Amino acid sequence: MESRRLAISPELGRRVRLRLSRQRALQLALATCGVIMTEPDVTGREAARQKVAAPHLAERFRSFSGRYYRASIVLVCAGFSAVVLILCVLAGAHFKATVEQEFYRETGNISQILMADFDDDAATADAILSGLAGEIPQDDVSQSHEAELHRLLAGYALPSSMIGPAVLDRDGTLIASARTDEVPNLSFKDRNTFRVHADAPSSSKLYISTPMRGPITNEWVIQFSRPLRDQSGAFDGVVLLSYRLSHFVSLYEKLKVSDGGLAGLVGKDGVVRIRSLNGVIGYGAAVSKLPLVYDRALAGETSGTFYSRGGPDDVTRIGSFAVSPMTPFYVTVGYDSGYLRAQYVGFFYVLGLCWFVLTAAMVAAAAFTHRLGKLSQQAQLEIVNSALAERQKISADMHDSIGSSLAALLAYFTTENVDVAAVKRRVGEILMELRFLVDSSEATDGDINLLLSNVRHRMGGSIELAGVALQWRVADLPQIEGLTARDALTIKLILMEALSNVLHHSRATTATVTASYDRDAAAIAVAIADDGIGFNSAEAGSGRGLANMRKRAASISTGAALAIDSAPGRGTTVRLDLKAPVA
Repeated sequence: MESRRLAISPELGRRVRLRLSRQRALQLALATCGVIMTEPDVTGREAARQKVAAPHLAERFRSFSGRYYRASIVLVCAGFSAVVLILCVLAGAHFKATVEQEFYRETGNISQILMADFDDDAATADAILSGLAGEIPQDDVSQSHEAELHRLLAGYALPSSMIGPAVLDRDGTLIASARTDEVPNLSFKDRNTFRVHADAPSSSKLYISTPMRGPITNEWVIQFSRPLRDQSGAFDGVVLLSYRLSHFVSLYEKLKVSDGGLAGLVGKDGVVRIRSLNGVIGYGAAVSKLPLVYDRALAGETSGTFYSRGGPDDVTRIGSFAVSPMTPFYVTVGYDSGYLRAQYVGFFYVLGLCWFVLTAAMVAAAAFTHRLGKLSQQAQLEIVNSALAERQKISADMHDSIGSSLAALLAYFTTENVDVAAVKRRVGEILMELRFLVDSSEATDGDINLLLSNVRHRMGGSIELAGVALQWRVADLPQIEGLTARDALTIKLILMEALSNVLHHSRATTATVTASYDRDAAAIAVAIADDGIGFNSAEAGSGRGLANMRKRAASISTGAALAIDSAPGRGTTVRLDLKAPVA
């Protein structure tokens, strides 16, 4: 069977080849720009759901994290305040215990001194009375021997705390005294000083009386007495010696630690010999009105401390007591709890102030840290938003520049005549724009020197390959504070546009790039001049390329101005002035 061939006209074949060549050129341009088309991973509905769910989950997580962080700060502050409070309480308790121990020590020393002094006087009195009892002749205890007895009594040297001695006959009449040559007619037969010996003639114990006023001196005293005996051993009288109770008070006044307080000389017979209470002196009170340590003294304790309520005013007192080993007496010294509190309450106020200040400082520090955290989060959010905004700008630039360029190139392929050289040139320009967009994501820190070096690196080779001599006259330029990556990209695009015009439209043989800094004007001037054919700036002022350059210059955030000077036959100069104040 004869094979049949499809007849194709030459015109149809030419059109087919032209369309295929356009498709290959378009594929080459897309591959050169790195444009890759992929299918979406999820459906439109699923993508929308994820976009809504992701911020919601992130917001819930941030809310939970914020509540947890605030709760942790509150717990830390409360724990710190509790620890400081406990430490302050412990320090206060320790200080209070130290003050109490100091009180116990001081009152203990005072009571021991008072008791020892009284015991010394009692021992002295007992020695004098015992000596007199042995020296007085048995038949001399009568008023007829008053002069001899006076000389004998006056021969004894007494301490300032003593008065006497004196002698009573068997009837209790005062017959002699060391203080006066002639004694008044006084009877002591009703006083315990005499009665205790007269009623128990066989006893020879030393007796110490309750407080009384001396009949001769009119002072408050207690009397020490011993019996006298005749040759047969029968009761023959009493020899006695008086102890000034004012001596006990004066000694306490020298030793006391406060104008207030309590000091007492108490007998185990239940009678207080003398008591000084807040400066008020009392004599002969019953011990029931001062029961702080009475039972303990009767129980056999020799010394100790107390912190209890008692005394005639029923006030809580702290102090010490000492029991005499020689006489049936004990001394009590104490101060009221109000005076004790006054010693440490100031320290408690200081501790309370320290706790308040430290707690307030901790709360302030926590609030400051929380504020710093919020500021840090805000700063991070601003950084993220800035990065997103920058990405959106880059995306918009890619859409406006590379996208529009690709669209124009695609439209160019729909024409009948395709110039391959023009396609290569346009693809090269698109690739250059893409590289500048990539460079715009890098931080420049306002370094104009680095920016111009990048432009030279990107454009210098293409200009020189086109046969245009490139002269680079750039001085060392200062940094521009506040220049953003967006501003740097805008400056690069303006310079690229100017150099592209030199390359494609000027027919120049030389292009000169100059950059200098004018300190007086606080500006950096970047100029691109060529020796090409030039153009009429009045007629070309509404052109798209020049308008875009001016628009870009106006968008630079630090301030810039663009000037274009050109005329037919004398080349073109594009000058970009960037504000750069001295730091």
